Amino acid sequence: MHSSVISFVPIRPATRMEASPHLQRPVFSVCTLPVIMTTDWPYNMWEVFAQLASIADVYFRQKGMIDKLATLVLATPDDLGTTAFHHVLLSPYSKYPIISFGELSSRPFRDQRVQWSREGYHVSCFDQAVLCKLHGFPQGVMPTVQTILDQISPYLPEDPMEFGRSAPGTDSVPVSSDTTLRVLVEARAGPARNIKNLAEIMDACEEANRRGFHAGVFQRVSCKVLNTGDTPTLHGPERFYTTVASVRSAHVLVAVHGAGATNCFFMEAENGGTALLEIRPCGFGTKYCGWPDAYMQARLRDAGYPIRAFVYNVEDPQQCHPSDYEAQARSSPGGRPLAAGDDMLARDQHITLKPGPFMAMLAHVGSLLRNTSAWDDAQRRGRTHGYAVPEGLVLGPLCVKDMQAHLAQGATLIRA
Repeated sequence: MHSSVISFVPIRPATRMEASPHLQRPVFSVCTLPVIMTTDWPYNMWEVFAQLASIADVYFRQKGMIDKLATLVLATPDDLGTTAFHHVLLSPYSKYPIISFGELSSRPFRDQRVQWSREGYHVSCFDQAVLCKLHGFPQGVMPTVQTILDQISPYLPEDPMEFGRSAPGTDSVPVSSDTTLRVLVEARAGPARNIKNLAEIMDACEEANRRGFHAGVFQRVSCKVLNTGDTPTLHGPERFYTTVASVRSAHVLVAVHGAGATNCFFMEAENGGTALLEIRPCGFGTKYCGWPDAYMQARLRDAGYPIRAFVYNVEDPQQCHPSDYEAQARSSPGGRPLAAGDDMLARDQHITLKPGPFMAMLAHVGSLLRNTSAWDDAQRRGRTHGYAVPEGLVLGPLCVKDMQAHLAQGATLIRA
């Protein structure tokens, strides 16, 4: 490999002074072919899915640039390791598990058994290696999704959220025919973009069901929390498989704008019966539109909305709160300046949802599922998306910047 290759992967000629015995007395493997991949945002699941996995699907699988006997290697900053989503999203393209560049370039002093080489032990020198910068969107997301689903379907648990069972021991009702609207609300953790009152939302959903929920073909509603983080009993690829199976058992995935919404692409795509409801904090979707609109909404639109896309813009200051890092910076004015743009600060706000408008939005979403004419009419009239304002819920198109003007033009305010 020529040392003039431009990459953040460090490359230099070996010398006689190398400390590693692998470089002092190199033995070049003719069996293992490492394909070293560099990509932007290697720890953002959406970017890995939309770019890295899609490029691998086109060039590795469809065009046959490499076969499944190659070893996929992800270059990561500071030799950090790979995650479960790296392993799952790239599993169709090699019979070996993906490894990090740090793992490939480690220098064990004894033969170390590994799963990623054809020899079965750690090799450090190779007769050939491939270095690729993978960037771009060579195909839509749905063909990539299908390739991944074909690979992982045998590992998906059946109905892990138990949406489809009315009682223990009964047969599971398919998501495509169930008349109970199944809603999954993603639980986020960390310093930004958390729904602070998930328990209150779950209670409101149960109360709506008791009172008699009706939305289009749906006669009931069931809401559950989707936890995607590792636990001592469920972690690694098995955790990811459970997440995929969970969203495939739901009609609506509710997620705050972010990489977690990527899971929507694994939902059942049949007869317009499933949807992503993306929540956007105050200003992120009204004052700032280009950034959020370029992701899930745009990809589902470009694919013809096999999974419906709805946006819930929270435009009530009482429902939005600064992220932890912004609050800390504001409380320490003499500290380091906050290095974040106003659009990023808007994106990262926490949210405390008012249950009434949110449940009204869920009813609106349910009324447009499995009903192509109603969906098309809402699209045509600009009544697809929702805006949570202090007085309730207003329906409208994307990026309503002037709510008063929108209401003056005849938009309906649903007081809830």
